[in-house]
Amino acid sequence: MNAVRKVARLMDAAKEELSMSRTKFRIAALLPVIAMLTSSPPVTAETYPARPISLIVPGPAGGTPDVVARLIGESLRGRLGQQIVVDNRAGANGFIGVQGAARAQPDGYTLLMGFAQTMALNPVTFKRIPYDPLRDFAPIARLVEFELVLAVPAALPVKSVADLVKWLKANKGKAAFGSFGAGSPSQFAGEMFARSAGSDAQHVAYKGSAPLVTDLVGGQVQYGFVVLQVAQQLARAGKVRLLAVTGSKRQAAAPDLPTMAEAGYGDVVATGWYGLYAPKGTPEPILKRLEQEVGVVLQNPDLQHKLSGQGVRPAFIGSAAFQSYAQSEIERWRAIVAKTGFTAQD
Repeated sequence: MNAVRKVARLMDAAKEELSMSRTKFRIAALLPVIAMLTSSPPVTAETYPARPISLIVPGPAGGTPDVVARLIGESLRGRLGQQIVVDNRAGANGFIGVQGAARAQPDGYTLLMGFAQTMALNPVTFKRIPYDPLRDFAPIARLVEFELVLAVPAALPVKSVADLVKWLKANKGKAAFGSFGAGSPSQFAGEMFARSAGSDAQHVAYKGSAPLVTDLVGGQVQYGFVVLQVAQQLARAGKVRLLAVTGSKRQAAAPDLPTMAEAGYGDVVATGWYGLYAPKGTPEPILKRLEQEVGVVLQNPDLQHKLSGQGVRPAFIGSAAFQSYAQSEIERWRAIVAKTGFTAQD
């Protein structure tokens, strides 16, 4: 009797195992079908974009970066067939906007317009930042570049860089220079000039170009490095005097202005730039499509004219070259910051 029961139990176990094996087989057979039904269609340059794209600008509405982003975004809309929605996220030295872009879904529908300050200077002027500009982003293209110009109030009795240096030495303890942001190219151009000129001028950081030029015109600061186009408008109105540009060569927009190197201060070279980035992991077809379209729109004469009105010029380089350029910019600014004796902020 016991033997019969034992055989029955073995038969039941065999049936159960057979049933489970059949179930596993059926599930395995269904897996490819389930995957096919639930997976998203492959992303291609032709199918992208299917909806509006958000472009994060880590600066306030109305500033030069905001206007540049809107101009380029409008031109891209005509190429991509979708609206580019500018998302201004100002504050905390650009941390808020850049970190938000780094954390976004890497699907091509959230992009970042990064600046020299946020992507090259922040890494060397802060001990810790909440993003890595090289590891957290896929560079798409450099968009524009701009030079700065050394400007003084029209009421200041100087007409050249040499005159300004003499005035600063004769007025030790009384001078200040302004920049359009703490840790900006404008600040470090001013710091390098003060160091080379033997000046003790104190730095005053403003939140953007508008308040800087207001105080420059009013004489609250005795000099500042500002965007060339903005300064030219003030110079034509007789409110400031322009002394030299920070580029490596004279600018077509101001051929009579010497470079800082020609004025005897070759270490004062400051070029700003804006670039287009996507979160790391964004599909390659999307990155290539965006790179291609940006290259096309920046060749448009109408857009070039509008950008010139904002004091910037198209300076397109593609993703591979931009990656190398961004890395070299970090190292270049690291060397400049070190020379000024600037202490990294917490």
